[in-house]
Amino acid sequence: MPRGPVPAQYFDILQSDTYGHLATLDASGRPQVNPVWFLWDGSQILISVKAETVKYRNMRRDPRVAISFLDMARPNRYLEIRGEVVEFERYDDLTFVNQVARKYTGKDYDRGPSGEERYKVTIRVDSWTAQDG
Repeated sequence: MPRGPVPAQYFDILQSDTYGHLATLDASGRPQVNPVWFLWDGSQILISVKAETVKYRNMRRDPRVAISFLDMARPNRYLEIRGEVVEFERYDDLTFVNQVARKYTGKDYDRGPSGEERYKVTIRVDSWTAQDG
């Protein structure tokens, strides 16, 4: 598994509206996988999570994660990133989640009110693997 930054040849997947499939570890060490909306900042993955979710609790307890991304135009092409959560940034308004929602829906987030406890989670890339199909 290559270490270091994701090569630019896979940025198209990370900039597309494909979902990420985020794997976290539960209290007994078993994997839990959830589809997530995400942003790519050019070097790290950014996601928005509510504090009440299992994935949030899992990442707080054990920051090691894996996340895979399928190229929707070529389903036999994918990217998988393994890394670690390096920051939980609390936000109370919808500014960040609106950025993420606009990527996927073209409009602001409409599934929850401002004021809910949410976190912008930053995932560092430690290693990656991919298949070009």
